[in-house]
Amino acid sequence: MTEPFPGQGRIEIDMLVLRALVRKLVEKGVLSADDVKALLFEAAKQMNEVGSEQTDQAARSMVAQDLVPAFLGRA
Repeated sequence: MTEPFPGQGRIEIDMLVLRALVRKLVEKGVLSADDVKALLFEAAKQMNEVGSEQTDQAARSMVAQDLVPAFLGRA
């Protein structure tokens, strides 16, 4: 059986669904914006872009500049 969205298309659809889910949970009051920011910070800290764990400052910057707008639609 083949996947309906193979490769890069699958990753893009997964991200769209994840972002929509997070926005819906915030809208319904299940998660607060601060909850989402904390989750994003924890995930950003685990990213290994340069061979080691992100520093807190680099993770905060990534969250503020890239992830919060993508997940919450605002800074």
